[in-house]
Amino acid sequence: MEDYITQLLADIQYAANHISWPFQERETDLYDWIPPDEEDRSAPERKLEEWTGIRKDQLPPQEMLSDDQIHRLLSALNTLLDAYNWSFVLQIEVPERIQYATIRANFDQWAKVKQWHQGFFELCRPGTKHGQCTLGKYCQCAFYDELFAGFTDEELSPEEERARILEIEIIHLKRKYGDEWEKYYPYHLDPDYEDETEKDDDEDDDWWRK
Repeated sequence: MEDYITQLLADIQYAANHISWPFQERETDLYDWIPPDEEDRSAPERKLEEWTGIRKDQLPPQEMLSDDQIHRLLSALNTLLDAYNWSFVLQIEVPERIQYATIRANFDQWAKVKQWHQGFFELCRPGTKHGQCTLGKYCQCAFYDELFAGFTDEELSPEEERARILEIEIIHLKRKYGDEWEKYYPYHLDPDYEDETEKDDDEDDDWWRK
């Protein structure tokens, strides 16, 4: 199996370094820029297997692989998907085996070829019920449903809206980073921190009076 993994990693690296685009290469003109929603509608699509040259059936089931093999394949596949602007992005921490199994299960999807905005690997097939995708209990859709549960759509003042966004962001950070969440504290959303910063700035502005 190790010999096969070595060859597979070489094939994935080759695909990442030799991207075939479905349109003629030309110099990008800023006048051609389009908004994200428009590009999402108009971007050409290609079968990811055909575009990359890597087929789903080339990727061994995770049950056949060691932890080290999973780690190396996952890293290579992430590099590949980033190169094709079809990135595999998760909002919460997910074990590497489940990440790999999710990419493998969905590698036969269609990918949008975007020039201006980032594209994202589809984590599950359309119509899949929450918690029944390859991610299981790490389902991203269920994560967001739970994250926003209890928040109603009533009209809020700007201050209340900012407080809600801060609360949601803190919940998200705690689930994503665990005990280390404070390292990523969203100071830009905290009015108390902003007020303190403005106060310090005012004091600095008066240095010449002292």
